[in-house]
Amino acid sequence: MAQAKPAAPTLPKARSQAQALPPSPALLRSLRGFLRDVERLDQALPPELEPGLIQSPGPSSATATALALPAPAPLALPGQELQAAPRRVRLSLEHSLALALSNDPDLAAQAQTLAERAGLVDGVRGRLLPQLGLRVGGAFSQRSLANTVWSDNAGLYPAGSPFLVKPNGWNAIQTNLGEGFAALRLDYELISFERGAALAEAKDQLAESRQGYANRLRQLQLEVSEAYYGLQLADQLFRIRQAVVLNDAVIRDQVAALKRSGLVPRLDLLRAEADLQQARFRLEQALALKQSRGRQLSNLINVPFAVSLEATEAVRLQPPWPLNLEQTLLRGLAANPQLLALQAARSALLQQADRRAAQLLPSLRLFAQAGVAEGLSTSPVVTLQGCCSAAVVPQLEQRSADWAAGLSLNWTLFDGGSTAGAVAASRAAALRNEQLSARERNTIRQRLETAFYDQRASLGQILAARSAYRAAKQAFADGRARYQLGLANYTDLTDTIRSLTAALEARAEAVTQANISYARLLRELLPVPDRPGQPVALPLQLPQAPAVPQGMVVPQRNPVP
Repeated sequence: MAQAKPAAPTLPKARSQAQALPPSPALLRSLRGFLRDVERLDQALPPELEPGLIQSPGPSSATATALALPAPAPLALPGQELQAAPRRVRLSLEHSLALALSNDPDLAAQAQTLAERAGLVDGVRGRLLPQLGLRVGGAFSQRSLANTVWSDNAGLYPAGSPFLVKPNGWNAIQTNLGEGFAALRLDYELISFERGAALAEAKDQLAESRQGYANRLRQLQLEVSEAYYGLQLADQLFRIRQAVVLNDAVIRDQVAALKRSGLVPRLDLLRAEADLQQARFRLEQALALKQSRGRQLSNLINVPFAVSLEATEAVRLQPPWPLNLEQTLLRGLAANPQLLALQAARSALLQQADRRAAQLLPSLRLFAQAGVAEGLSTSPVVTLQGCCSAAVVPQLEQRSADWAAGLSLNWTLFDGGSTAGAVAASRAAALRNEQLSARERNTIRQRLETAFYDQRASLGQILAARSAYRAAKQAFADGRARYQLGLANYTDLTDTIRSLTAALEARAEAVTQANISYARLLRELLPVPDRPGQPVALPLQLPQAPAVPQGMVVPQRNPVP
């Protein structure tokens, strides 16, 4: 205890000596480089948002001039190309959307489903026309016949008649028969109640598939936008944390030099080392996030296996949402492909019930048939022993022609209740779809309201993050000046850098959240075609929407629509 008392006052003295030392040139150079990095990152983020006025950028120029990155074959698996370094391709968001339109497997599957349903409609529509069929055939057969006389026919015919047979007479005859035929048949459903309901059911199923195709286009815009915005954020965080690691390494080296001179305690070196390792850990996290987000975008767009996509542009803020909440809900729920698909499915189930019920009703069919046939019989083996010589023809050719026409009526009078059960099942499924429509309607409304409030709140968060960034940047300039004059030490610089980078990260995250909220709103209001072959444009902003009025005030907290 006696030896510890004089050692206590030496710590402030060492601290004051450290503060009195001239600033480290290496640290000053590092701070100047860090400031350049900060200003470069600041320029990559969106411009300043004035509280009283928000200007909307021009319309998005989404084009279909995507790079030639064809999708791999549907059944292909990655092979040797994964062993080489991936080919990195930089794409803008517009090009990513255009490329996703041609490569997305889900969209291609929806197009094939639509083609399948269209084929089923054509198949049912073909029942409105008469059916004409041709039957052509041929055959060869052989027949062996043996007869034995058990009782003769004496007395039935006069003596010397060729029809008399001898007692115990017999014959053996082998006949080869070759024949061919051709027939033409016409069938025409004159009256069929089931046919009309089947056609209506197939058309409703086709309409459901079309709305599914349109809904996939909307969902594709959202998925690609979210993945691209996430990649932009990961790239921004990686650059920020990379600059932090470089500066923390310089600070750690400066503290180590002071420690070797005995001007700072070991605790300061341990703190600087801990800060550096923590910065490296966050940098590794940012690198892993950047790589995973790049692969997420590449897999979503379905590019070749050896290609990895990168964002070609920095974070760009979308304009404020131009509609209020009521207008957003009205436009989002009107002509929504998800709701229209459920309505079409419900209508198809009702038509299915009518079709099954119509199977019990009478149907009237017209038929007509005409045909010809020709046959040749040959008896190469004939053995007669007092029997049946006059009835044997060694070779005989036969020809025939016939035709028929008429009406057939089919009417099921009783089927044990199977049709009634099937009809009840179809109507119950239609009622189930009504409840699914109600659930989907409420879900869409909830998504719109959540995204609407998130987008407005994110704009306020951007303003707050900008203010925090300006204050942190000014504090960094003051801290660097104080350090250069010997009035501050490395600890003050470390805290200032941490505040500045946190403000940069908060700004980037707020901008990303605002853009994602905008994409979620756009997902429910984006006009899209409902069938392949029509021109598709997935704009990044709401098309044909009212312009943002000049002087629009950005809601800060708890905005009232």
